Amino acid sequence: MPQSEILIHGEPMGKLIAGAILEATVRWGECYLAFVTDDIPNEETLRIYLLDSRLNLIDSATLGAMYSTGSFDHLELAPPSMLHFAFFGDTTWTLELLNRDELALPFIADPKGVSRPFAFHRRFRIYGRPKSETRS
Repeated sequence: MPQSEILIHGEPMGKLIAGAILEATVRWGECYLAFVTDDIPNEETLRIYLLDSRLNLIDSATLGAMYSTGSFDHLELAPPSMLHFAFFGDTTWTLELLNRDELALPFIADPKGVSRPFAFHRRFRIYGRPKSETRS
């Protein structure tokens, strides 16, 4: 798995995250939201990281599915706390940032194609209804 070092204003911060290509970053209050892809043809994965001001991980999620292709595109900010973007499944995904931890039930709270580390809380929600990809 490729890893990337976080830079701020061109300065290395000494923090690594999984992923090869930084697609976008958004600053939200004192936090950073990073969208990173793995650069794996025909099985692309989007990793979303929410980091605090010291670049400590607050929350994360992964979007992707076996044999699905994805291209991060059409990032649109919807203040005060939402973002919309395209990735896979012919879907416009919505990410809602939360001001504080929210109780979450692992494995059943997110749409198909979204996975998260095991935890009983989250700081963002993801909405989307990916369509199945068919092969010709």
